[in-house]
Amino acid sequence: MHRDAWVGNVASTAAGPLLMDFERVSVGPPEWDLVSTGVKTTTTRAVTEAEYAEFCEAYGTDVTEWEGYELLAGARELRMTTYAAQHAATRPEWRAGAQ
Repeated sequence: MHRDAWVGNVASTAAGPLLMDFERVSVGPPEWDLVSTGVKTTTTRAVTEAEYAEFCEAYGTDVTEWEGYELLAGARELRMTTYAAQHAATRPEWRAGAQ
């Protein structure tokens, strides 16, 4: 698993997508990587439902239908919140997002 799989760590190339930022890569459940995209659809709305449907069709599964989604989504949301709170301490433009 990549552990930080999000659109900012994927480059589009002529040969297809290229994953970057592998300092945290490990063996584990693929759902951890997939949950990030699910959360960006169900929680932050940074990914539209149409974009998510296209993602699911290409990947072959919809992680939001997996029985463990809520648990991993909660962990991912907590990570996003603490990251925003950390930056909000010194960056006023992050404060609304952290709240």
